[in-house]
Amino acid sequence: MTKSFLASVALTSVLAVPGAADAQSAPAGSGTCAPGSWFCTQAPRVPPPPPAAVRPAPRPTESLEVLPPPADAPDPEPPPPPVTRRPRRPPPPVVVYEPPPPPPIAAERPGLPPYEYYRPRRQPVSPPHEWGLNLHFEGAMIGNGSQGNAGLGGIGAGLRYKPTRSFGIEGDLDFAGGTDYQGDKRDETAFTLNALLFLNPQSHAQIYLLAGIGWSGAHVTCDSCATPMDNHYDYFGGQAGGGLELRLTRVLAFNIDIRGFIRGRTDSLAQSQPEFDSPAGCSSNPSATGTCRTTNSSGGALLTGGMTLYF
Repeated sequence: MTKSFLASVALTSVLAVPGAADAQSAPAGSGTCAPGSWFCTQAPRVPPPPPAAVRPAPRPTESLEVLPPPADAPDPEPPPPPVTRRPRRPPPPVVVYEPPPPPPIAAERPGLPPYEYYRPRRQPVSPPHEWGLNLHFEGAMIGNGSQGNAGLGGIGAGLRYKPTRSFGIEGDLDFAGGTDYQGDKRDETAFTLNALLFLNPQSHAQIYLLAGIGWSGAHVTCDSCATPMDNHYDYFGGQAGGGLELRLTRVLAFNIDIRGFIRGRTDSLAQSQPEFDSPAGCSSNPSATGTCRTTNSSGGALLTGGMTLYF
């Protein structure tokens, strides 16, 4: 009995070996089993895709029939938008920029640059025409006099009109007093009319020349003389000079000038009673006629300084 059991076991082992060999030799991709496994399941079958619809060739005389797409086919992509090509614009015109012409070049001279600088023109400080009121002090220079005590001084005012910036007309009224050349007490009133020429009217410091004529009257007294004197003289003469006016603003200016003058007597007693004689008092002494010198002309210089208000 033992022999029969052993024989059955041996037969079963012989039959199981070929099956295991077949299982090991099964292809790895034919089922769901991994390589080297003993048992595998059958891989599911994938049904083949349905055949595409075949459009029949159109006949020459028949219209083409558009077949609807299959139900399971994806939606067709929309056609791309039409591309509109615009004609190319012509290129912009070529613009050539040229530099401005160079400034005028002065003739080259040794020691000077090859070009010159042009300063902007300075605006004038005064209008084309204007009026002005001048107030001034003055002092007369007539020498030391016969007694060494001569000296006259005074004040004055003038009205000035300038039709242009370079030219003006001024009328002055002056009052002066002091000791004259003869040592007598003198008071004078003078009226002068002058023309003024401004050489640089566009500058703040203006140089001017003046010239004019004048009339004056003097009252002369001598209380210390042996014969008391109380005389009145009239004069006519001319003057000329120059000065400097400092124009601070449009309205205010300061000035200083010097004027030389010469004049002669015009009153009725000029011929019978001369003003100056040398030696002193000889004109009233009949015995000194041959050695007496007389004159009615006088001269000197007048220094003036003041201010002008323009309007």
